Amino acid sequence: MNVAHERRHKQVITILSLGSFVNGLGQYIVWVIMAVYLNQARGVGYVGVGVVFMVGGLISVPASIYGGNLLDRLGRRRIMIAIPWIMTGMFAVLYISVTYKLSIYLVEGLFIGVTPLGTMQYVAFNAIASDVTTPQERTNAFGVLRIASNAGIGAGLVLGGILSEVSYAVVFLLPTAGSLIEGMLYFARIPETSPRAIKGEKNATREKISVPIHDTLFITVSIVLAIGFFASGMFESALTPLYLSSVDGYSNLMVTGLFAVNTLVVLVAQGPINKIFHEYRDTTRIILGLSLFALGFLMFAVTSNYLLLAIAVIILTSGENLSSPSASALITKMAPEDRRGAYLGLNSSISSFISPFRPLAATTILAFSAAAPGDTWIFLSAFTFLAAFLLLAVFGISRKEMEGRKNS
Repeated sequence: MNVAHERRHKQVITILSLGSFVNGLGQYIVWVIMAVYLNQARGVGYVGVGVVFMVGGLISVPASIYGGNLLDRLGRRRIMIAIPWIMTGMFAVLYISVTYKLSIYLVEGLFIGVTPLGTMQYVAFNAIASDVTTPQERTNAFGVLRIASNAGIGAGLVLGGILSEVSYAVVFLLPTAGSLIEGMLYFARIPETSPRAIKGEKNATREKISVPIHDTLFITVSIVLAIGFFASGMFESALTPLYLSSVDGYSNLMVTGLFAVNTLVVLVAQGPINKIFHEYRDTTRIILGLSLFALGFLMFAVTSNYLLLAIAVIILTSGENLSSPSASALITKMAPEDRRGAYLGLNSSISSFISPFRPLAATTILAFSAAAPGDTWIFLSAFTFLAAFLLLAVFGISRKEMEGRKNS
């Protein structure tokens, strides 16, 4: 890679980082507030909230596959520009719907609609970041993007928490403005990075949808990762804001405050963790990360003290710092250069097929453990530990084959 290309690629990562910040600032607060809004302002039950989140995730399955193929066929730039403009309009209508208390079905429909778009955007981010980095650089690159995203999330949680005390509707202005800024930023600064588009493969746009279903190793790894993050991701599901608000009795601001602790730990600790564990395999980092998640969940089960809960968040976020960038890097290293979009789309679709059941499962467990709600977290802690052991077994069996893959 010559100096000019290296400088250009660093600029792309910088733009993606800025976009990640704006995206986190506007969109993360939506799912936190939406869960509480549906339950407390519109009277939707725990299970009903879980169903809404589940449907949005399930729609993301075909959207991920199709979106990943579009990234390969049409190029990254077109998709990256189009999605934020569509989301701007949808969030604007969502703001109006909440402001004037329009049909609850309209509100739920709009929320469900933006979910697959967000998934497609996530695939595009990963594809572009993979295009402009070497395999050795990717874990750090994904870590940088994650730091930027969490900086935005932290700011958005604080601002959104304050705004939600005034009006739920105002919160939805954040993603409306953020998506608008993203659209303009990507239009002005994101170049085309797809290897196929750069090489001028004109027939790519006429290809049929490609799904790498014969890559057994890739599919197996994607499934076990999805199971692991199904368990650990319970913290970032509708469960946590519902539990903290209805069981522990914390205000919206205090709930978002704990999520702000999560983002602060990402900002402070992601870099040092990348350096300390630089020589560790991606697989080892993922397993260690899930184990820390399980420990954090156990603390949620035994205490409602706000300070101790903050410490629990620090522990599980450290696990997130270990596992999240490593999982992204592992998946991209297994994907051929000219089919990254298809591979990333399939991986995202597998995750999107499993993860939608996470909020429904979590809220159902919470509903059935009303007499002893702390049991919800004990169950999730045990399940997360089991997921870590499953990953350990699969990675151990397939280690030689995984290391034999050509880095691209």
